Amino acid sequence: MAFFRFKRSRRIDHVTVGLVLWLSIFWLAGCGRIISLPDVDLDDPGWTVWEGQALWTPRSDVTALAGDLIVARNQDGDVLVSFSKSPFPIFTAQTDGNLWRIDFIDKGRSYYGIGRAPKKFIWFRFPDILEGGSPTKRWVVDRPANGELSMVNRKTGEAIRVVLDR
Repeated sequence: MAFFRFKRSRRIDHVTVGLVLWLSIFWLAGCGRIISLPDVDLDDPGWTVWEGQALWTPRSDVTALAGDLIVARNQDGDVLVSFSKSPFPIFTAQTDGNLWRIDFIDKGRSYYGIGRAPKKFIWFRFPDILEGGSPTKRWVVDRPANGELSMVNRKTGEAIRVVLDR
């Protein structure tokens, strides 16, 4: 009798493993969908655009990158941020409705999702910050003059200095 139970429970284990494997494959296929966002025309009415130069230090142990910064937000709240060292883009961050995506072109990495963009990507909150809003608690903000902004993340050492064009 014990032998029969052992053999039966072993068969259930194989069925369970097979079921879990198939469910995992379907789940990964659904989550592996790449989110692509529409192209943006910043000349369209309804977009507020800030342009300037930025000095970005991704972490305290990394050399700062200097480049051109474009920050834009439309009347629906969608955001586009582009940081580039002409002629090479460094990253682009974009939201469209409840979708978000950030591409680090120089590293070949992309992050995307549905819902609000993660707080670790401060760039999605940049239009609010440029208009006087506050970032998350980890960030210290200094506004030395009109059109200038300096920010430092106390935890990671990430630092951003922006000078906007007039």
